[in-house]
Amino acid sequence: MNPILYATLVGAAVGALGTGIGALAVFFIKIKGKRISAVLMGLSAGIMLSVVLFDMLPESMESAGWPLALVWFAAGAFALFLINKFMPHHDVSASGNSELIRDLKQDRLVRSGFLLAMGIAVHNLPEGLALGSGLVSASSFGFGLAVLLFVHNIPEGMGLAIPLKLGGVKYSRILLTAVLAALPMAVGALVGALVGNISPTVLGGSVAFGGGAMLYLTFSELLPQAAGLYKGWPTWAGLAAGAVFGGILVALV
Repeated sequence: MNPILYATLVGAAVGALGTGIGALAVFFIKIKGKRISAVLMGLSAGIMLSVVLFDMLPESMESAGWPLALVWFAAGAFALFLINKFMPHHDVSASGNSELIRDLKQDRLVRSGFLLAMGIAVHNLPEGLALGSGLVSASSFGFGLAVLLFVHNIPEGMGLAIPLKLGGVKYSRILLTAVLAALPMAVGALVGALVGNISPTVLGGSVAFGGGAMLYLTFSELLPQAAGLYKGWPTWAGLAAGAVFGGILVALV
């Protein structure tokens, strides 16, 4: 098979299967009551937090150096701040209608899920670049990286699927969103295979940008919504469990 086509197909499979399996796992979680919903949102936040702090940020600092990585990290957070600022928002407290308040909360959960998918898509591009470059230059390294990225994408798929499920989005649409968020990995793999060696500075800066976007969403959207669903320990229990789960997966790969 043509090596460029091979790299592109591997990138597509790694991204779609990893993120898709993570999203599918959420389908089997039964949601009963606000307490469980708060735990799940905390779990989503914890997973994203661990992926960013234990994986993406250290990787970007190692590749691009910490000053440049922090600059791109801040740029990613600011970019998502601007996107979020100009998206339509509804004031949940502006109405006393309980049914309307519930619908508005669901709308916000859905928005958070789609914003999170955007953040994941952004950082999948540089990962695809590294994968494509690795597959055409050193097949053993490329295969090992493919396995690593596959496992890495599973918690991300879970993280983006949780708010979408809580927002009432259909399973088919959640799965489609997860797969679309993974597609930039295929594009990156294609470009990486065509170009060959990619500058570590470029890769590190791109990963940092995606990490900043995801961290911003964790603190501005996921955690506040989890706390709003149910006051008290469920949010923090979910956050701790998600951080431990994500940290274990990062450590394993």
